[in-house]
This record gives sequence, structure tokens and C-alpha cells, in this order.
Amino acid sequence: MTLQLPPRLEIWLNKLSMRHPMLNRLLSRFFMPYVFKTGLKIKFDPDNYCAVLPGKRINRNWYGTMAGGAILGNMELAAGSYLFMLTQGQYRMVCRSLNYRFLLPSTEAVMYKASLDLDELKSQLAHRRPFNIDMTVKVFRAANKGEAGKRMGSGSIGFHVWPIEG
Repeated sequence: MTLQLPPRLEIWLNKLSMRHPMLNRLLSRFFMPYVFKTGLKIKFDPDNYCAVLPGKRINRNWYGTMAGGAILGNMELAAGSYLFMLTQGQYRMVCRSLNYRFLLPSTEAVMYKASLDLDELKSQLAHRRPFNIDMTVKVFRAANKGEAGKRMGSGSIGFHVWPIEG
């Protein structure tokens, strides 16, 4: 069963969830249960955006390193959250392509750093029509105090984005 929220309520909840981490966690419990179970923590800061995937048991494979599926699934969520933050919660998005290159394994937590062409995004947002956009994501081992450690891999991801009507 799909829960369809009125557009104004959806945009209001989107903006509120970016400002309040506890509300973000609560909403993810119902709307994105995979994020809730894996423990992905997102820092919605335009100047220093990052997402950290903890080294929980659900994120590991049988020999103790971070599972490739957990890395890729959460990479989509981390990149989508970055785009969500930049569009101020006024757009919906779906991943249309995901490519990743594994460089190193990790037994620690993983940090995602997403980036995209901000000028292209601004020009697309000005038209308020559906569009496609490509991003790059770099994956690092999470060092102490939320800093990026050694790079584990990088990838490219494409999203189809459309405005919430309202």
C-alpha cells in the first residue's frame, strides 16, 4: 500500500526532516526502513555534507568486511539525500543508474561524499520541470571524529528528478 501525502505536507515534512535529525530518523523508520536498519547517518550541511554507514552486523558480510550490497545500497541513499538537500525537499527522485569501482575493503564504518555540478542543477531547478542529473560519490573509510580516511572506492550515479506538484 502506498501512502500518498498532500504535496504541501510532503514538502513541509521534507524540510523539517533535514533540520531535525531525530525526526529524520523517525520518518525513515516508516518511509525508508532500509536506512533505519542499516543505521546510515546523514549530516545535512551544504558546506560539509557527508553520510556515514556504521560497521553494524547487518552491513557486514560473513568474513567481517563491509558488504558490497550495503555499500552500494547506501551509496544511492547518500547521493539521493545530498540531492534532496540541494533541492530543498521540493523534488522527488529515483535512481536510474549506478556504477561503482571497488578499490579497497573496509572493516570500519564507511563515509560517503557526494558531489555534482551545482550550476547545472541550478539551471535545471529554474525550469521546474523533470530532468536527469549525474553525480559522483567517493567512498572513504570513516576515520575518528567523522573525518574521511583512506578512499575505498568511487562511483557515478544518475537520478531522474521531478517536482512535487502543489
